[in-house]
This record gives sequence, C-alpha cells and structure tokens, in this order.
Amino acid sequence: MSIKEEMQLVKKHHVFIQESIDIVMEAKPKCLRLLGELFPALFEEDPPLMTADGLLTGFQPGFEVAQDLAIDVPAIYANFGKLLGPTFAKGHLTFKVIKGALGPLKESDKAGLVMCEIIKSALDVLDDKGSMEIQQRWGKDQMSWSELCNDPSSLIQKYKLDFLSTMSEPKEAVSDIGIDITASLMNYFENSDSPQNDVFSYIDRTVPEKAQKEAPFIKDLMKVACTFCIDFNDNHVGHYELSDRNFTTVTPILKKYLQSGKDNIDLELHALDAAQLLINGMSHPRDLAYLLFGKLEEEEIITEAGFRHWRENGTEQQGHGVMRQNLKSFFEELSQDSADDSETGS
Repeated sequence: MSIKEEMQLVKKHHVFIQESIDIVMEAKPKCLRLLGELFPALFEEDPPLMTADGLLTGFQPGFEVAQDLAIDVPAIYANFGKLLGPTFAKGHLTFKVIKGALGPLKESDKAGLVMCEIIKSALDVLDDKGSMEIQQRWGKDQMSWSELCNDPSSLIQKYKLDFLSTMSEPKEAVSDIGIDITASLMNYFENSDSPQNDVFSYIDRTVPEKAQKEAPFIKDLMKVACTFCIDFNDNHVGHYELSDRNFTTVTPILKKYLQSGKDNIDLELHALDAAQLLINGMSHPRDLAYLLFGKLEEEEIITEAGFRHWRENGTEQQGHGVMRQNLKSFFEELSQDSADDSETGS
C-alpha cells in the first residue's frame, strides 16, 4: 500500500502526524518549515488526506509532555506554532478547534504562548491583510485571551497582537453581563437587512447606559466599525481603501454614541485610540490613517478638538508616534480649514 493510500485511511491520520512531529522536533529549521507546509497541502488533496481532528489529535502527545520536552528543546512551543501556523493560515483550522486542542497546555500556562506562535506563523504566510483576516476570525469564534493564559497583556505586547486585544478581553464596562459584543455588532453591520434601530436596540439592551460612556465599549464599537469600513485594494498590493457604502452604515451609530452629549472629548479620545491600535496592528498601511481620519472629520464623527486632544493626550502608546507622523498633513489641513473658517467669520 502506498503512503497516499495509507493517508486515505482516516484512522491513521493522527499516527502519521505524531510520528512526523517526533522526527522534526529537534531537526533543522528547514525540516520544520517543510513539514509545516506539508500539513495544509494534505487538506487540499482530492480527496483530502487530512482532517482537523486527525491533525490535532496527532499533536496531543506532544502537548501533554511539552513541559518536559522543553528542557531539552527550549524552542518546542515556537516549533508547535511553526507546524500549525500554515494550516491555520489556509483556513483548515479555526481558533475554536485549536483552543480545544491546547487544553493539555493550560495547566502549565503555555496554551496562550502556543496560540501566539501559531498566529505569528500564520501572519508570515498571509499577505498584507493577514492581521485583519485573523482579527475577523478571532471575533467570529468569540475568542478570549483569558481562556488561554493568566497574563494576556504580556503576550499581546511581546507578539504585537494589539489588534486582537480590545476585541477579545472581557471588558470592565460589560463584565456584569459577560458578553463580548464585537461579534454581534459585526453581524449587524454585515447584514444589510438589519435596520439601524436594531443596532441601537441591541446595544441598549446589552450594554448598561453608564458603560456606553466608558472606554471599553467605545473602543469596541469604533474598532468593529473601522474594520467593517476598511477594504483591501485589489489594484494596489499592500494598499487599503474605505468603503463609502459601509461608512454610511456606521456613521449614524458612531455619532449617536460619540456625539450625543455635551462633553464628548474623552469619548472621541477612546475612539481614536481604538483606530490607532487597529492601524498599528496592520503595520500602518500607506495613507490609511489619513483616509480614515479625513472621513471621521468629514462626517463630523470626531471634532477638531477631539483630534487635537488625541494627538497630544492619546492613552495608547503602541503606534502613536507613527500615527502622528503619518497624519502630519491631516493636521496641517485641519489647521488651515480652521483658519479659513475664522477669516470667513470675521
């Protein structure tokens, strides 16, 4: 019987995976890379020669003894990521099934570390829109870092996964209800048949009135709205554009929660902090910050005072300096418009 014929026997999938992992775990990086590339290729055969269950079952023995193996192979957790990342990047594994498979690593608090290594490896495989795709998949599977590790903040900082942080953690503002609203908000935005009032009704019955004026909710709302409005530009590799149609959908919703009161400057600061983290997680695509801030100003979602308050007092450090540099022309134009308005008024 040929190797391919044997691989068509589902009961042998995990055996193949386990044996192949044992062979390469202490081998040269090239061997790890080639095996990582082989796994998704097995899914893409016709008929498929691998299943998600078979693949992850084959990893279980390694996960169970990883703490002991790490003594001789310190890079074992990174190696798990290199082996699983390409298969995850190709869409053959979901966050949810990976989370379940990482169970044996939770006792040693290494499940979050391996998840980070998987994401890191997947980002190396995906193109420029990889961070956005992973963010959407994270939200779709309603993932939370608290289910994977004891200290999410250090891992998020180390692996530069800020684009997942505010989308994933249990929020102080909505902790009483224990609901991550981001996935539901995205569903409302993406469903063209959902009336605007449905979004307002969902938020009002899910998020306490007081929490609607606090940073966690504002950041979640802004991040989901911006993610919904940013499109990959197929004509220019590495470039993004804003969907006018999608912006029309989110504008009244953003204005309701950012401009409904008299003192909104701190709410605007939280919103721009969220936009900053999103763009920083995407590695600051060319002109994206300028386009987004311009649209927020044009639609009167953020005031001139709000933009300046964020520039001088932004509370998120990741990417703030780069954003300010990339928005230099935006603020110059903002000052010029303000001066023109003053001359007209006089």
